[in-house]
Amino acid sequence: MKEQIHTIPVNEAFDSGDECPFCWLERQAEQRAIRFAAGNGASYMEPDVRAVTDREGFCREHLKKLYDYGNALGNALMLQTWFAGILKDLEAEMDDFVPPAKRGLLPRKKPQDAAPVSLLDWARKRQDSCYLCNKIDYSMEGYYHTFFTMSKDAEFREKVLKSKGFCLRHFAALVEQAEDRLPNSQRDWFYGEVFSLMKENLVRVKEDLDWFVGMFDYRQAGADWKNSRDAVPRTMEKLQGLHPADPPFVKEK
Repeated sequence: MKEQIHTIPVNEAFDSGDECPFCWLERQAEQRAIRFAAGNGASYMEPDVRAVTDREGFCREHLKKLYDYGNALGNALMLQTWFAGILKDLEAEMDDFVPPAKRGLLPRKKPQDAAPVSLLDWARKRQDSCYLCNKIDYSMEGYYHTFFTMSKDAEFREKVLKSKGFCLRHFAALVEQAEDRLPNSQRDWFYGEVFSLMKENLVRVKEDLDWFVGMFDYRQAGADWKNSRDAVPRTMEKLQGLHPADPPFVKEK
């Protein structure tokens, strides 16, 4: 397959040696999103960008990563207008809130058609909404699409089978999207060889973790650690798709 702009990052991910190429891609997408939101380009000063961050807000995890990034003024400006909108909406929700009836001696069954409590729904939606998550998800959708398109190419399929497989989170996403995006000609390859690749690499990481634990037995004193020294962070990545050993992503000086 001839190299194109949209295939370059996917090829680089599978060349990276990461435990999950899509974790590698997600980390790049996240850093781009953080840099765009709070970096030197000052997109947070643009009214259209601020309108979106005010509407979508930030999740707990990305608030911490924005803080670690280090642009105090940029963070303050985004938080200022987002907070103002939150306060205004909360006041409106509280004005419309109807407290539930007092409980009697006997527990009451909630009616099947009972309307949801608006204030709770609003609060939960605000907690779940995140501008950075949405930007990352958009990028990842493109990478999944590119992966399945590239799977038509024999050279790329060989590269995939030489990789270390995927984390469980991204493997689940691939399986979920395969029904709609996987070319019929590659069903046997994906559901056969890629599934085997996934299993083999889960076993490999599990064996490394077992060896790491075993090295703390006094009877193993002086034994070779083999490939187990970083087994804990690699296991965390395989299970949940994160890089726990990464230093904070910080603003360039």
